[in-house]
Amino acid sequence: MAAAGRALKTESVTYEMELARAQKIDAESVSRLEAGAISEAEKQFMNREGRDTDRQFYLVGYTVSRYFLDNYMISNLIDHHGRVLKADIIATFLPTEVVESLYSAMHKIGLEVASLTLEPIAAINAAIPQNIRLLNLAMVDIGAGTSDIAVCRDGSVTGYTMAILAGDEITESIMKEYLVDFGTAEKIKSQIDETEELNFTDILGFEQTITREAIFSSIKEASSRLCQEISDKILEVNGGMPSAVFLAGGGSRLSGLKEGIVEHLKLIPSVLPLQEIILRLTLIPMNMIWRIRNTPLLLESLSLQDLI
Repeated sequence: MAAAGRALKTESVTYEMELARAQKIDAESVSRLEAGAISEAEKQFMNREGRDTDRQFYLVGYTVSRYFLDNYMISNLIDHHGRVLKADIIATFLPTEVVESLYSAMHKIGLEVASLTLEPIAAINAAIPQNIRLLNLAMVDIGAGTSDIAVCRDGSVTGYTMAILAGDEITESIMKEYLVDFGTAEKIKSQIDETEELNFTDILGFEQTITREAIFSSIKEASSRLCQEISDKILEVNGGMPSAVFLAGGGSRLSGLKEGIVEHLKLIPSVLPLQEIILRLTLIPMNMIWRIRNTPLLLESLSLQDLI
């Protein structure tokens, strides 16, 4: 199960573990290293949030950004020989009420949670293969309530966050502008690109016909807020401009959204399908990667279902 939440908190820590002597590293040693890093992240998080707060948090996931063995960075510690192990991790916390509500919902429909992860982690693992994470990429999964963002560089995931605005922001603008219910507003939003005029019935029972241009005008402000929020979160979690941005999820299908993010991030838009771009990236020689890093791109949006 992948969790989302507007109260998402992250903590980055570096943890070092020294063995009694130099030896072959096994899975148990790596587990102890990661457990120590998680414990350190929890301690650091609690100190930062304040022990006197009434709100409790659960650790819901973590990502190892880098491993080090005897001060040398390494992608996998197992079966290597050394003494000093170190890991950089990003741990994520959600309020207890969010996690317990998810488990309660699963229990009511007769399902048992086998594992829990975060939506940003699930999105980047589904869409960005390990062999292109040397590039500084940002993955944005725009859903209904939140836009989940994950970034990677130098072969690992380096951060993730959530924007508190997403597709529902646009739907609510349409509801208020044309006095329609949520379902009708969703239908209008999904059909913007399909026809020049849309017909619908408002909550008072009146039949209305509106043009595509009128709809775009009514959602312009909300769309701009969404693009600004996503762009700001990308820059915040990445520490600057990424080399490329992937847009995914149903919310990314909104007409004009890609152009808005292009404007806010000053990117060069691409019209290639994501699958073709990934294929091209996997064929790029290593000495050519610097050219991509100097040419930021916004990749064509798609639904994660297109990857299945």
